[in-house]
Amino acid sequence: MASHEMRAMLESVQERISLHMPGHGGRAPEGLHDLYALDTTELPVTDDLYAPLGAISRAQQAYSACTGAGATLFLHNGSSQGVHLLLETYAGEGECVILPRNSHLSAVSGCILGGITPIWVEARTVGDAVYVDPQDILATMRAHPEAKAVLLTRPDYFGGCLSMEEIHREAKRLGMRLVVDEAHGAHLPWHADIGSSGEYGADAWVQSVHKTLHGLTGSAVIHFRDASDARRALRILRWEQTSSPSFLLMLSIDEARCFMEERGRAALERQRAQAEEIVRTASTRGYTDPRPTWTSVNGYAYDRQRVVLHVPEGGSVLSEALEARSIDVEMSLGHSLVMLLPLEMPDAHVRHILESLSEMRAGEDADHPAVTGRERLPLQVMPPRRAALGRTREVDLHSAAGSIAAVSAGCYPPGIPLVVPGEIISEETAARLLRAGTNTFGIQGERITCVDA
Repeated sequence: MASHEMRAMLESVQERISLHMPGHGGRAPEGLHDLYALDTTELPVTDDLYAPLGAISRAQQAYSACTGAGATLFLHNGSSQGVHLLLETYAGEGECVILPRNSHLSAVSGCILGGITPIWVEARTVGDAVYVDPQDILATMRAHPEAKAVLLTRPDYFGGCLSMEEIHREAKRLGMRLVVDEAHGAHLPWHADIGSSGEYGADAWVQSVHKTLHGLTGSAVIHFRDASDARRALRILRWEQTSSPSFLLMLSIDEARCFMEERGRAALERQRAQAEEIVRTASTRGYTDPRPTWTSVNGYAYDRQRVVLHVPEGGSVLSEALEARSIDVEMSLGHSLVMLLPLEMPDAHVRHILESLSEMRAGEDADHPAVTGRERLPLQVMPPRRAALGRTREVDLHSAAGSIAAVSAGCYPPGIPLVVPGEIISEETAARLLRAGTNTFGIQGERITCVDA
């Protein structure tokens, strides 16, 4: 007998209010397609992503024209795949790249796949946000001029954007490539205040079309300033990505771009107004936007398209209260809650959110020990590739201190590793992973995979 549990599960979500990715919020930009009817493969009458000559080629060219890039490639494994390409395009086996410690776990995976050595830049914290100081990045670049590339994350999960200008100038002086994980910034080419990384000198940058635009989940794009770099990246992509890329994902990428060109700026203005209204209402109930305070510490610009709230009683408490009212948010972490508003959110949904918040009031300050970020880097005793691909064993987190990690592990979201393969697991790291509970990656229950030394 056929099971319809998957369909029933997904249909039940349609009745809820989505304040999380994907950015389309369940609404197609050009009307609903019969996706099964459009699902096909490479044929003489269709194009081929890996040797595009027709519609795919023109769609990629149209996207690169929007961003000022020399070339754009469509991706099917999200920005995680794109981050792999950012590193593997410019660094070969045995070479090194500079990675700030607020990088997504996919950056570590890219180093493992490419046999690349990461040179870490220590992260700092303000509130629940993990950030890097541009001066720390510059100091690391100058100390390691042999690095082939430096990776930045911009924006971060809270919408934080560091200043890139001085880093770009130093990278150019040193002959390093500047690459950017812009997964949360696919809308930035049309943003009124914050520009995309290509405008600030990035050699390559990747964007998740499904995070803040209308793309289907898994759709992403990678942009290259120099079109010749895209040719090498395409060769690597064919090794790592499916040989049967989805025409449906490519269609959603192209339609997202079309929508933004035709109506994107107006949609972003409306989304910004909705976000500001939600923040104003929340502030009357004791939930304030922490980012002005954060800016005074780290100097970052913050994307106001998303809603970030400080929740004294804990982000998870407010998240659960909203969930009970059929409102699902993107992230609750420590004392913070993050909402990603769909590009075309109905007014009725906004009213329900405002009414729900009006029924709540911030509670007393509660103690939420940190589960992300750290001031000191763990001790690296083995290359990530060797640790990840060698012999391993499962270790209980309660007794894992002193073991060598064989996986990246941390809290998800935001997906920033507390420990990566080849690093010693400290008592502090083990305690943070245990506190994070099920909101983790790299952990099975309360066990972590370690090197079998």
